[in-house]
This record gives sequence, structure tokens and C-alpha cells, in this order.
Amino acid sequence: MAQTEQGIGEVEQHVKRPYSKYSVMDYYDTIVKSYEELYGSEQLSKYATAIRHRNLRKVLDIGCGMGLLYDYISEVLEVVPEIYVGVDISYESLKIFRSRHRGPGIIELVAADMDYLPFRSRAGFTNIYSFTTYICNYGDATRIADLVDEALEECAITIICADRKPSCPEGFVEVAQVGRLEVLCIKGSAAGGI
Repeated sequence: MAQTEQGIGEVEQHVKRPYSKYSVMDYYDTIVKSYEELYGSEQLSKYATAIRHRNLRKVLDIGCGMGLLYDYISEVLEVVPEIYVGVDISYESLKIFRSRHRGPGIIELVAADMDYLPFRSRAGFTNIYSFTTYICNYGDATRIADLVDEALEECAITIICADRKPSCPEGFVEVAQVGRLEVLCIKGSAAGGI
């Protein structure tokens, strides 16, 4: 069983349906210290598939966790974004992110629900990413459209489902299946325009 399938099974066992935001937060607060060991290599492979632009100026990472995407951008791609904004519902994950990363560049971390992001529409992000955050029965990926504007160069999200084939939200293009249960969706110039 792939790690994604195993992970979604663990989330479903811990989190009652319909998914409760509190139970999701509690689950990730509980596993944060072992997250990188459990899912790190799987997440890195998604980043390598999804990130096609190297011009990462103003990055929004929805479901940033402990900062694995920031690690990938700064260490593997050797890019330092001007502004990196990480959003997560897990306060413990954000605490670990903050303890591991102090810059260079501006790093802002926000404890928030992905369905109620605390940003104005058309916030000027050049790159928006969310990996293994949106689940078919949890989270509304269409809300990302409110943040898309002419500054956007790339938006990549994955959608994961345990009980049916996942599909991309309207306006996104499916570019890869990453495991049996998860698809990678792109919006922006990498997908042929917004």
C-alpha cells in the first residue's frame, strides 16, 4: 500500500466523517514529530512533479505543515522567495516550521482554516501550492480561485480521495496521477494560462 493510501486511511480512522476541522487539527498536532519520516519522500516527489517555475517570488503554501515545501524550494531548487506565506490548521506544525526556518527572505506563518483563508482576493501571490491537503470530502479547492490574479505564474494542488477517483476543480488541468488515490492539478502559465 502506498504511503498516501496508508496515510489517508490513518486520517479517516482518526477523523470522523464528515471531517471535523478540529479533529484534523488534532490529528496533525499529534503526528507532527513523525510526519517527515512518514511522508517526507512522498511529498518531495510531488514537489518535483508539480513545480515547473523557478521564479518563485511570492509563494503561498496552503497546508504548509512543518515546512517541507520551503525546504525543497530553498535547498533543492536553491531559490529564496521574497515572501513565503505558510498556512496550516495545525499549530504544532507551525511551531516546528518556525523553529526550523528564519529566512533569508520574509517567512510568514498563519494558523488558519484552508476554507477561510485570511487574505484579500487577488492577493498578488505568484505561486500557490497545496499538497495532500484537499480531500474529496474535506476542503473546498475552488476557493483558491479567489486568490488568483494576473500575478499568478503557477498554482499546483493535489486532490486525494479514498472512495472514488479524484478530479480537479474547474479551471485546473490534471497533469499527473500521483498514486492511485491522488491527482495533481495545475493552473497558471504552466497549464497553458489562467
